[in-house]
Amino acid sequence: MEYIVTKNEMQSIDAYTIEKIGIPQAVLMERAALAVVEVVEEINPNKGRVLVAVEGGNNGGDGLAVARILSEKCYPVDVYYVGGINKTTEMFECQKTIANQLGIRLRKNIPNKDFAVVVDGIFGVGLSREVEGEQKKAIDKLNQINAVKVAIDVPSGLDATTGDILGTAFRADYTVTFGLKKLGMFFSDGIDYCGKIICRNIGFPDNAIRQAKPKIYAYEEKDLSRLPKRFNNSNKGSYGRVAVIAGSKNMSGAAYLCSKAAYSTGVGLVKIYTHESNRTIIQSQLPEAVMMTYNDYEGALSSVEDAIKWASVIVVGPGLGVDSTSERMLYELLLNSEVPMVLDADALNILSNNLEMIRTTSVPIVMTPHMMEMSRLIGKKVSVLAKDRFKIATKFSREYDVTLVLKDAKSIVTDGREQIYMNLAGNNGMSTGGSGDVLAGIIAGMLAGGLPLFEAAQIGTYVHCLAGDKAAEKKGKYAMLASDIIDGISEVMKDECC
Repeated sequence: MEYIVTKNEMQSIDAYTIEKIGIPQAVLMERAALAVVEVVEEINPNKGRVLVAVEGGNNGGDGLAVARILSEKCYPVDVYYVGGINKTTEMFECQKTIANQLGIRLRKNIPNKDFAVVVDGIFGVGLSREVEGEQKKAIDKLNQINAVKVAIDVPSGLDATTGDILGTAFRADYTVTFGLKKLGMFFSDGIDYCGKIICRNIGFPDNAIRQAKPKIYAYEEKDLSRLPKRFNNSNKGSYGRVAVIAGSKNMSGAAYLCSKAAYSTGVGLVKIYTHESNRTIIQSQLPEAVMMTYNDYEGALSSVEDAIKWASVIVVGPGLGVDSTSERMLYELLLNSEVPMVLDADALNILSNNLEMIRTTSVPIVMTPHMMEMSRLIGKKVSVLAKDRFKIATKFSREYDVTLVLKDAKSIVTDGREQIYMNLAGNNGMSTGGSGDVLAGIIAGMLAGGLPLFEAAQIGTYVHCLAGDKAAEKKGKYAMLASDIIDGISEVMKDECC
C-alpha cells in the first residue's frame, strides 16, 4: 500500500522531517538531485547536452544540485536562471554558491544550442498562484524545445493537489517525484503533463508520513495477497453463487462480459437472468453459466424471486435497460434481497430518478457509477463533481450507506470513512465499451470469494486495471476490447490465489 498526498500533506511531511526529526534539508536536497540525475543518465546515456531551468526557490536549489552532479559526471550542462523571485531561499543561495565555486554559470537566457534533455526546476509542490510574467514566458519557451523533458518533483505550473494548470505548465515526459506521489499528478491536466511518474525515496521517515495523516492510498502488486483464498478441500459450492441480472431484449453483451468476468475471478457458479432473446448467444459464448430467461413482466419478477433465493451475491444493471419492468425488478431486489449486491449501469440510471429507493434495503451495496452516472445520481454537473470528487463521493457513500466505486481514468473507492482508496493501475485502452461490465463481475467475484464489501470493491478495482494493463501489453491500447481485459484477469490472479 502507498499513500498519495496533497501539497499540504507533503509540505507537512517535509517540515516534520527537517524540523522535528532533524534530517538536514541539504541532505534531502542532495538525495533528490541524485535521484533526478539517475533518471537523466538512463534516458541520456550518450551524454547529450542538458539544460537545467531554475528559479530562486528550493526546487531551483534541487535543479542547481542536479546541474552540478551532471557536470561532475562530464555531461555538458547549461543552467537557465529565470530570476523572477525577489527573495530567494537559503538553500537556493547555498547551491548557487557551490555552483559558482565550481565554475557553473547561471545564464539569464536559454542558449541557442541543441539539447538532449531539459530539466525543469522552476517551481515545486507548493505553488498556489497563477504563473505570470517572465516565469510564464520561460516555461512556454521550455515547452517548445525539442528534447526529452524531465520535471523535478512536479511540473512547474501544475497544482500538486488538483492537477490544474496555473496559467501555464511545463509538459514533462518524466516527472521524478520524491517520497510520495502527489494527488494532482492523476487528475485534470496533471495526468497528461507529468508523463511517466518515477517516485524515489529520499529519506522521509515513516513517522513523518504518519503525522501528516494522508487520507488517500493506493494498492501495489504485493497487495494482491488480499485476494480471496482457495482451499484444497473445496467444491464449486465453496466459492459462491453470483446472480447476474442483466441484458435487455437483444442486448446480450453486458450480461456475457459481467458473467465471464465473475467466473474468471474464481466464482463457483454464475447464473444469468436475462431476456429470452439472449439465451442462444449467451449459451454458445458461455456454456458454463446457468440461465433463467424471461420475456414478459411476470417472468422478469419470477427471475428476481429466483435470484434472491439462489444467489450469495447479486449483480444487477449491465445492459438491463430502463423501463417499468427493470424498475420493478430493482425495487424487488432492494426490498427483498438478503445478500450483497453490486449495482451498475442501468440500475444506477433507474436510481437517478428515485434515489430514495436505495434506502429500502439493509443489505451491503456496492455502486459503480462512472462520472456521468454519478452526475445524474447527485444532480450536479460532471465539472463540479470532478473538482470535488473525494468529498462528494465520501458524503454520498456515508449518506446512503453504500460502498461507492467512482469510475474515471483514476477510479476511487469509499465507504464513507475518512480514508479513500485510489486506483493507480490501468490505461486509456480500457476506455472501451463493456469495461465497466467486467468490473462489476470482478467485484461480485471478490464478494463471492468471501471478502468484506469495501475490500472487495478495492481489490476488484485494482485487479480490473491490472488485467487491463496485461491486455494492453498483448493487444496495444488502440485495439484492446473488454473481453481482452477478462483474458488478463487470469494472468493477474494465477499465482496469487491459493
